[in-house]
Amino acid sequence: MKQILTYSVLALLFSISSVAFSQEILDGEQIGELLVGNTLQADYREAGECRHTFYEYFSDDGKIYGQDKRAEQVSGYTRYLGTWEVKDGEFCTNVGYGHRGGCSVFEKAGENVYVRKFDGFEIDRVKVHEGRYRPCM
Repeated sequence: MKQILTYSVLALLFSISSVAFSQEILDGEQIGELLVGNTLQADYREAGECRHTFYEYFSDDGKIYGQDKRAEQVSGYTRYLGTWEVKDGEFCTNVGYGHRGGCSVFEKAGENVYVRKFDGFEIDRVKVHEGRYRPCM
């Protein structure tokens, strides 16, 4: 009886931990609902330091209005335009300006914080700001 109780408790703990650690994956439609009318911020890090950051505002007409800055860039942000669409269940972007476009899904990592996953590549700490967010220069 003691052994059955032990196995039951272990099974319960494993089932609770798998639910606690499972992450919400957003598909293309959900990402579109999250991003349209809002601004995405992503930072690329090397050796723990922010080396490259960008902000992208997603309009409801399929356009992306972006700002980009690299660590070695002395002046302000470089602006660029792009497009977005939902295709085959994924959120697809095309910006062409030194950014890796393509189709992706997002994994929720916290309050307004996501991991963007595409082509075996991940960008962590992707943040979503409400409305048209403008970074400090």
